[in-house]
Amino acid sequence: MEKNIAADIKEKIQNELGLLHMEVINNSHLHQHHSSSPKNGNSHFRLIVSSKELKGLSRIQIHKKIYAILKEELKYTIHSLEISIND
Repeated sequence: MEKNIAADIKEKIQNELGLLHMEVINNSHLHQHHSSSPKNGNSHFRLIVSSKELKGLSRIQIHKKIYAILKEELKYTIHSLEISIND
């Protein structure tokens, strides 16, 4: 059984930041033909979070927090992480 990285990302960020609403989208299928893609089906993700839940933090601070939380995944698993912050 293939590991569900998107679910792991969501759980880890929710646990650390206490977010109620967020979305993790696996976009790996859009990058399978790129030469640098790991082609493992779990490498390219889009994360959508709400800035309302992260009141008081700048966009840069939010990105830094997410990168710190996913440090190991970014080092070994995630090839690309797109973070969208909705107002």
